[in-house]
Amino acid sequence: MKESDLRDAIAEMVRAEIKAIGDELTPVISEVVRAELIPALRAVIREAILRELNTSASYGEAESDDIHEGSSGGALHEPDGIKKETSAKDAAVVSAHSNEMGLYLYCLADASVSANLGSIGIDGCEVYTIPHEGISAVVHSCPLEPYRSDDEETVKSWVKSHQQVVDLAAERFGTVMPFGFDTIIAPKESRNAEEVLKKWISDDLDEIRRKMERIRGRKEYGVQIFYDPAVFSKRIENESEDVRRIKEEMSSKPPGVAYMYRQKLETAVRRKMDELMGAYFKDFYERIRSKADDIKVEKVRKSDGDMVMMMNLSVLASEERALGQVLDSIAAEPGISVCFTGPWQPYSFV
Repeated sequence: MKESDLRDAIAEMVRAEIKAIGDELTPVISEVVRAELIPALRAVIREAILRELNTSASYGEAESDDIHEGSSGGALHEPDGIKKETSAKDAAVVSAHSNEMGLYLYCLADASVSANLGSIGIDGCEVYTIPHEGISAVVHSCPLEPYRSDDEETVKSWVKSHQQVVDLAAERFGTVMPFGFDTIIAPKESRNAEEVLKKWISDDLDEIRRKMERIRGRKEYGVQIFYDPAVFSKRIENESEDVRRIKEEMSSKPPGVAYMYRQKLETAVRRKMDELMGAYFKDFYERIRSKADDIKVEKVRKSDGDMVMMMNLSVLASEERALGQVLDSIAAEPGISVCFTGPWQPYSFV
């Protein structure tokens, strides 16, 4: 046999073998492609549903440009003197009146009281109340520039001081509506900052009172639920008929084909994992909601170590013990862990 004829024969054998492998792998490849897309689509759909649930849980109308950026329901307008920009520290940016002073707003208290709380504010500023129409604003006098620093520890100290003032106001005056760090009220036109503040309270008094009632006697809690993929992968491999069938088929295949089956196996496990976590999410959410007055679904974050965050919630509740008992029962599930923080002032619900 000539060398050229031998080459042609070998080439024909290789082509035939490639075609046979391709024919055998076609359904596997199709299934892998479909399975890779389905989990991603489910994740997108679940996120959209959660956003809709969160929107439906709010009480008010759709937001407009003059509604407080942090509001989860209702049309609570900001004082005209507040102007905001988006930044890492979510600072309030006020209009420039270089020779005038503003008011740093910590919270509104559901009480009419004129009090000096002492030099307990940010950077030791003197904190006091401004009562108006049965509501008292807890403030300190400040320049109009936002609080900014490149030093992370300085910023943490400011935020800590802010929180301590809000907590003290809650202890002394009862229900308070907290405002985010660096909310500054500026003078506007012929009004000074105090007049701007009082006009805003008057204009939005009904909504302020409604929100006060919503949070009265309640605190905010952070709830993060994590799962261990290794635990659930092992469970799926032991319990899923589809996974067991793929493993049996893979054991009889040559190495090249077995590689594709391993890809198919991993895809099947991921698909089952996604279905299982979806069922867990629904179950856990309903159990938590039964002990909560309101829930906000927050964006999940990447976690350290082997655990994966399944759920990140801000929960408004009046019964910490009842909520804690539900979370204890969830944490008892194999492969599940829970992080429960609080109580906090209900920043997420005003």
